Amino acid sequence: MYNSKYKCRYNNELDDLILDNININDFEKEYLRDILYREDLLNIFSLNDENFYENLDKIIIELYNKISSNLDLRECMKIMAASLMSENEELGLCLLYSFDYMDLTHQCISELLENGTITEYNLKLLKDKINSYIIN
Repeated sequence: MYNSKYKCRYNNELDDLILDNININDFEKEYLRDILYREDLLNIFSLNDENFYENLDKIIIELYNKISSNLDLRECMKIMAASLMSENEELGLCLLYSFDYMDLTHQCISELLENGTITEYNLKLLKDKINSYIIN
């Protein structure tokens, strides 16, 4: 089950400020951010460490079926898949949950699932992020 109410923390400015005020090195900060990312990913998909890998394929397929009517998201999935020389949109959806994109992807998909639409602002943030990494 997709948790559209969940708010990602791994890329949160407040958490960045907290990490900057703790006397730890950059490696340790990135390690903590990775832990937050993993927790966010598990919470978004309502999973835990034990059932993550065995259920991920099924969850991605179910999510894809729910959102595939949105042409903007499909375009994003195609771009991401093409970055690995693939046309598989489900693979593109998985890639949208990688570290660099997950917070923006989650925001867009949550809006779509809750409201049936994605705000232009959030969609532009996601597309700009994809374009800044993939196209360049």
